[in-house]
Amino acid sequence: MEVMQRAIDLESLLILESDEGFLVGGSNGGNTVEVKRSEAGLTCQCFIAKVSPDGECEHVRAVLEYLAHVPGEDDRPSLSQADADYYLSKLAELDAIQAVNVESANTQIERIKLWLEMENAKIQRKKDYYILALDNWMHMNEFSTKQLVAGTLKVRSQQPEIRIDDEAKVMMDERFVRVIPENRAVDKAALRKYCMDTGEEIPGIEIIVKPHKFSYKLNQGGA
Repeated sequence: MEVMQRAIDLESLLILESDEGFLVGGSNGGNTVEVKRSEAGLTCQCFIAKVSPDGECEHVRAVLEYLAHVPGEDDRPSLSQADADYYLSKLAELDAIQAVNVESANTQIERIKLWLEMENAKIQRKKDYYILALDNWMHMNEFSTKQLVAGTLKVRSQQPEIRIDDEAKVMMDERFVRVIPENRAVDKAALRKYCMDTGEEIPGIEIIVKPHKFSYKLNQGGA
């Protein structure tokens, strides 16, 4: 998007133009304000424009005078080297502000994450009390699934985990070896079936018995 400018000696304002609108600011380094253009006209976000009944302010008036003095693109003068250097310095200022904002936002994000982690931990501890009580109730009543007004409770047993601690020892037993194009590897399916059928913990593995899994599903509006 090409940016064109023309300095107008109107209350020391400097105007930069783009397709989306105008950047209006003090030529001696004053704060800049964006004046957007649309089919409805020009709109400025400065305080005066917000409280003005017709939404007009010095920035909008400056843009209107700018347009009156410079009606066509051919009338836009080119930038001088001094202007280019000044605009570059303004970019440096904005880059610095942007970097500070990003650093500040990241700090706030980390604080929010820490707050959320602490709050969730507190909530989870409270949930654990209810889950334990409901889990015990399901087992005392030998329920695997129970539908209640607020939702559904389920208890499911889980398959033990077969953890291979020493693959070389396991592969010494040919019953649990399979060949993958010229490579020997543990046949985990055969190993699991054998361990589940016999309960034997052969050398090189550890059978980790997992606790049952308790879950709940709330009905909409059941809380």
